[in-house]
Amino acid sequence: MSKKYLKGFSRFMYFPIVENTLEKYTVGAGILIPSAQKLSKEIDSSEENIYADDEVWDVDKTVNGEKFTLTLKELPNDLRAMLEGGTYDAQTKEYNFATTDNAPEFACSYRGLLADGTYRMFRQFRCLVTKIKMDLETKGNGNNGAVEIEGMFMARTYDNRLFSIKDTEAGNADLTWLDTIPNITNTEDLSKLTKEQLLAKATELEITTVSNSNTKDEIIAAIEAKLAE
Repeated sequence: MSKKYLKGFSRFMYFPIVENTLEKYTVGAGILIPSAQKLSKEIDSSEENIYADDEVWDVDKTVNGEKFTLTLKELPNDLRAMLEGGTYDAQTKEYNFATTDNAPEFACSYRGLLADGTYRMFRQFRCLVTKIKMDLETKGNGNNGAVEIEGMFMARTYDNRLFSIKDTEAGNADLTWLDTIPNITNTEDLSKLTKEQLLAKATELEITTVSNSNTKDEIIAAIEAKLAE
């Protein structure tokens, strides 16, 4: 069996969020961010023990999102405005930030090279930068000028989806999955369709994992998952 451990990180792409509501999730065109060096992330959650019969009976866990740190080799002023908020003037190349400015929410995609030459691809559906850290130091002291960007990956409102992960097939022909984050518009109430209509819709979407033996809820879940890809 081929090895699947991560050994690389590249192609970080930024997608401005246009709308994030219970009815609709839409993003703008993707913008490739150059000079990505490292991404670290971990689940941010809170837990509460529930006691019964003089012992821990259950653990109530709430996932808030994922804390992340993105390291870039460089941070141009126009990109800083996209991540941190504020205003950038392309003519004067001046960036201004006020204490009343808010960081915009965005989505992103990126990939990690696996040991067998394929890639593990990621989509994060809602991101917010909370801190930008950079060190300025005289040359000759080993300063490499890297910039650390901290923030939170959060769930989108439409379906509470936090992220999606997909491994490429051999040959990596499906790397185009990273180039888009699908928009979702709730234009049809699937719960109002009959089981036969739902199965027909599943066939149109080339969903092969459901059949007449599945319940309506299972078929709806499969259709929604396909539409969210």
